[in-house]
Amino acid sequence: MKNFFIPNKYIYRLGLIASIFLASYLGCAPTPILKPLQTPTSSNPHISRTTVVPSEEIVREMMGHINIDRALNDLRRLTGEEPVCIDNECSTIQNRLTGSEGLQWAMDYVYGELVSLGYSVEIRDWSRSGWADQHLIARKPGIVNPGEEIYFVAHLDGVKLAGATRFPAADDDGSGVVDLLELARVLSHYTFDRTVVLLFSTGEEQGALGIRDYLDQLSTIELSAINCVVSMDMVGYDANEDEVMELWSGNHQPSFVFTQRLSEIINMYQLDLVPRLVPGCT
Repeated sequence: MKNFFIPNKYIYRLGLIASIFLASYLGCAPTPILKPLQTPTSSNPHISRTTVVPSEEIVREMMGHINIDRALNDLRRLTGEEPVCIDNECSTIQNRLTGSEGLQWAMDYVYGELVSLGYSVEIRDWSRSGWADQHLIARKPGIVNPGEEIYFVAHLDGVKLAGATRFPAADDDGSGVVDLLELARVLSHYTFDRTVVLLFSTGEEQGALGIRDYLDQLSTIELSAINCVVSMDMVGYDANEDEVMELWSGNHQPSFVFTQRLSEIINMYQLDLVPRLVPGCT
C-alpha cells in the first residue's frame, strides 16, 4: 500500500471519482431523480416543487459542485500535512490506527463537516476481537422509496508501513474518505428517491472488524433495506501510474453488472481514466 501524501494530479481524479459514484447511484435507481426547483410553488416541498431531470444533466451539474482544492485540504489534514483544528484546539494527526487519539481527531473533523452540511450524524460504537471504536453514519432520506438504501462506505482508520515514522494512510483510505466528504457536500444540494447512507467506518485494517460488527447489529429488516453498496477504498491508489481504475466485483454477478455500469459511466463522462473490470477475488 502507498501511504504517503498523494500528488495533486491524483487529487484531481479523486474529485471526479465522487461523480462516478453519484452516477452509479443513478444507475441503481429505476425511478427518476428529483431535483428541487428554485422557486417554491407549494407549502409541500416534495410535491409541486419537484421536477424530473435527465440523469446525464443532473450528474454533470453535480460534477460542477466538486471542489478539488477542498478535497486536497481535507486530505492534508487527515494525513498530518496540516493540523486539524476543532473548537479552538489543534492537533497534527500522526496516525489513524483504530482506537488511537489520531483517529478520534479525524472522526471529530469528519463529524463536524457533516453536521455543518445539515446532516444528522449517528455515532455507533462497536467492539470485536479485542478492538473497539466508532462509526459515523449520515443518512439522506429518500422521498419516494425511503426504505431502500444506497450505501457509500470509506474507512477512516489506517496503518503504518514497515519502517515509516508516520501513519499518513493517504491512499488507504484517506482518498476514499475525502471523496466521501465531497460526495456528502454534493448530495446536500439534492433530494433523491432512495435513501443514501454515508458510512465512515473504522476497524477495517484489523480484518474489517468494524463493518462485521456493524452488520451484526442490523436487524433482518435493516439488512433487506440495503439495495447497493459502493466501497470507496483506495480510490487514489495507482502504484504504476497507468491511470487505470480497477473495478472489483468479486464472484458476485450483481456486483459484476454494477461494475460494468461504472465502466460505462467513466467513458460517458470522459473522466480521464481507463476502467478495467476485475472479476474474482484475490
